[in-house]
Amino acid sequence: MRTFISICTALLFLLMASPLVFASVVEDPVLYLNAADNPAHPDAWENLGTEGGELLATDKPMKLEEGEIKIPALGVNEPNSKYYTTTESLSTFGGPPAKNTPLFFEDWTLEFLCRRNGDFFVEEHHFAGFQNSPREGQQGIRLWITGGQNLDTSIHAKGSKQAVQPLNITLEEGVWTWIAVVGTSGKSIVAYQDGKEVSKQAGFEFDKKLPINDISIGANSFDERRRTFNGSFAIVRAYDKALSEAEINQNISGAFAVDPADKLPTVWAKVKRGYE
Repeated sequence: MRTFISICTALLFLLMASPLVFASVVEDPVLYLNAADNPAHPDAWENLGTEGGELLATDKPMKLEEGEIKIPALGVNEPNSKYYTTTESLSTFGGPPAKNTPLFFEDWTLEFLCRRNGDFFVEEHHFAGFQNSPREGQQGIRLWITGGQNLDTSIHAKGSKQAVQPLNITLEEGVWTWIAVVGTSGKSIVAYQDGKEVSKQAGFEFDKKLPINDISIGANSFDERRRTFNGSFAIVRAYDKALSEAEINQNISGAFAVDPADKLPTVWAKVKRGYE
C-alpha cells in the first residue's frame, strides 16, 4: 500500500512540475486540416490525413490569422495559434467536387475547432458539408446555422434528404469551441461540444461505396459557397469511423497543451479507480 501511494504521489508531482500535458490524437483521420501546418496557403488547405490531397481555396481565400485560442472548460489557453477566418461571402475551402480527394464513409466522425465571429454575411450561415456530388445527392452531412447561433445538421441518405435535425450545439459569438458529430451507420448521430455529449438521435445508413467528394469548409457545398459561415477554423478532422467520447477528448488533449492544474483531479480519480 505504501509503495502504491508513493508511486501515485510521484506521478502527481511529476505532472505538477511539467508545464504541459500531452496526449496523442486518434490515428488515421481520412481528412486532417490544420491552419498551423499548411504550406499550400493561400491557394489550398492541404490534407494531412491518410487520403491526402487538398481543398482548394474558392473565390476569396480565407485569411490566415494568429491569435489566442482559449477554452477555459478544457484547460486550453494557446496565445499564438493559427487559424483561418472568413471575411466575406464566397470565402471558403473546397473546390469543385472533381478536384477534391474523395472520402468514403459508413461510420463517420467530424471534428472542428472553430469560432463564430458574427452574424451571417447573407441570409444564413452554411458551416461545412461532406456529401456525394451532385449537391442534394445520394448521401451526405450538411451543417448550418439558419439563424442565431444554433448548429443544425441536414442528412442525406437513401438518395434524398432525410431530416434537418438540431444538434444542441451553440456557437456563441467570439467564443472558441471544439465540436464533434459522430454517425454510426443505421444507429445514431451523437453531437459533442467541448468534450461532452450534448445530443443523440437516430442515425441513417451510409453506403461506403459512394464517394463523399463535395467537401466544403465554411459552406455546405461548392455551389452554395456564397452562404459563407462568418467564423474561424483552426483544425478540422474527419474519420471513417465513429469515435467514442473518450477518443474525442483524447483528440482535444492531443491538439494543444492542456493546463495540468485542470487535469490533476481527473488523473488522481483514474488512479484511485484503477487501484480499487
